[in-house]
Amino acid sequence: MECAVRIPTGTIVTVCVLSAVLPTAGCAGSGVKEARLGESVYLLAATDRGPEPFTASTATGVPGSAPPRGTAPVSAAELAAPLRATRTLSGATPGLYHGSPHVADCDVERHIGYLAADRARADAFARVAGVTRPALPAYLRGLTPVVLGTDTRVTNHSYRNRRADGYQAVLQAGTAVLVDDRGVPRVRCACGNPLEPPAPTRGGAGARGTPWYGYRPNKVIVVAPAPHAVAGITIVDDGNRTWTERQVGHDVRRDHVVSPPVRAGTAPSPPAPPDTKPQAGTGGQ
Repeated sequence: MECAVRIPTGTIVTVCVLSAVLPTAGCAGSGVKEARLGESVYLLAATDRGPEPFTASTATGVPGSAPPRGTAPVSAAELAAPLRATRTLSGATPGLYHGSPHVADCDVERHIGYLAADRARADAFARVAGVTRPALPAYLRGLTPVVLGTDTRVTNHSYRNRRADGYQAVLQAGTAVLVDDRGVPRVRCACGNPLEPPAPTRGGAGARGTPWYGYRPNKVIVVAPAPHAVAGITIVDDGNRTWTERQVGHDVRRDHVVSPPVRAGTAPSPPAPPDTKPQAGTGGQ
């Protein structure tokens, strides 16, 4: 079975259901599509809404606070290199996600309102989420607002012809998302799109789009579901290195500051500052 996603450039990405799975258990579930060898994975900067988004942005972060983009010091060879996630990290990894105490980077109630205003759109979203349309408000309120701490592979979705069309994407570190009780990204706040785990690729897929400062194909990760549901997610604020335990759900008023975890080093490191020196052969696509 095949489906197509139309990207603004006119490119059509075709994905098909295959039987291969990621090496780490839990990274691909039933219904997750697999990208064919040689297909593109689209690079989406933190504030990019992408093609045909489900809703207006529900991200509440300060504009301009996302990592810089534009012409990045990435060589053409690096951009064209097969994109394989080098690490699969549990959604419960302390510091995997970022955020500030008592600050929600996504407005869940606004998202619920957008979907409630369009029954067809809500139905399409609910099918991806695996719930019924009446159950969407409770489902969304049960998700937790966080910010990606590193560039992350996902299956993103656009809304076209009253249906959700999946396509492979890398979301930039700094992207606001909602995660479930296993720490898996389920909603991208800049566009209101439902998310699923990424499709496995046999041999890797090339990246397409404009890379950002610090983007490296071999630094992209995949988030695997935690072995069991968690009551809270430990996030870190890069600005002051404050560690916060955020209870699962949309209410950040229950956040409380905690001591740094003993094994905080297991989480990805934040992207390195941009190199201001010009490099030959660099630039986006």
